[in-house]
Amino acid sequence: MPTQSIVLLTNESTEAVNSTTFSYTDKEKGDGYYNLGDGLHTVTYLTDSFEGTIKMQGTLAKTPTEDDWFDIDNTDFGADSTTAGSAYRNFTGNFVWVRAAYNIVDGTISEIRYNH
Repeated sequence: MPTQSIVLLTNESTEAVNSTTFSYTDKEKGDGYYNLGDGLHTVTYLTDSFEGTIKMQGTLAKTPTEDDWFDIDNTDFGADSTTAGSAYRNFTGNFVWVRAAYNIVDGTISEIRYNH
């Protein structure tokens, strides 16, 4: 299976709020879905005056329920300050499915792009 680049989210914003509620993108196939051996994934976050948190979640379940998802270490972005621009995170694991979890306090997530 060749490397794929998938846009998980585009142009998501909100009025300023004080909420700890997360929203989620649709799930996308991870390396474990294809039985790929390296488990290497990359996610890119592109934001504008963003305040909030973005993180990746994974599951090993073929047909996941909400209880099957867990946070993937070292994929957090923006948790402590207002951020603009782009950042990327590499993560490794044989996740069957991945998704982005995000909480927008203010600003815009221009794009979340996922590669595996």
